[in-house]
Amino acid sequence: MRLTVLRAAGTAACVLMGAVVGFSAKADVSGSPPLQAQAPLVTPLHDADIDYVLTGPAGQHLHQRMRWTSTSWRQRIEPEGSATVMLTDYHTHILMVLDGTKRTATVMPAPGGSFAAPGTPAAGSWRRMGQGRIAGEACTIWESTDTDRHPTTFCYTEDGLMLGAVHDGKPVVEAVSVSRSPQPLEVFDPPPGYRRVESPR
Repeated sequence: MRLTVLRAAGTAACVLMGAVVGFSAKADVSGSPPLQAQAPLVTPLHDADIDYVLTGPAGQHLHQRMRWTSTSWRQRIEPEGSATVMLTDYHTHILMVLDGTKRTATVMPAPGGSFAAPGTPAAGSWRRMGQGRIAGEACTIWESTDTDRHPTTFCYTEDGLMLGAVHDGKPVVEAVSVSRSPQPLEVFDPPPGYRRVESPR
């Protein structure tokens, strides 16, 4: 899930959960050696509503809202200025792309197979680097690599919220506001009147 964020952030299309700026300037990393290797929680333990700023390859900034419901493991992504909304159900591994102009809901398999259930540490190799603070929230800085072995650092809260990511030394995404208020379940479904479309396999 974390790799999905990094690949999509360049086009400002999607944020992984807890799936993705420039938090390195705000993170307070101690000069002591890295702590013992372990792995972060990368899926929220509670309902969440996070406003991110994504940084594109040319340095452009775009807001993106991510909402999560812990009761049904569902995510809603709303890119700024777009008629498209992405709804992902991680229980059924189904992605639904809503098009507000055509009033359609295109259904397809959710990308990626590395979803970590809430409370489950992420798979892969991680190194704990220190502590940071983003959007008023304390988070732990973790270093990892993507599938092309490019270095990546993330800042995750103890309850699985991703607050920032820097990929290959370049800022990717940073949270600017964080809420843990309960999310209404209806926002994770298509609005009434939307036509369901099956994506070609």
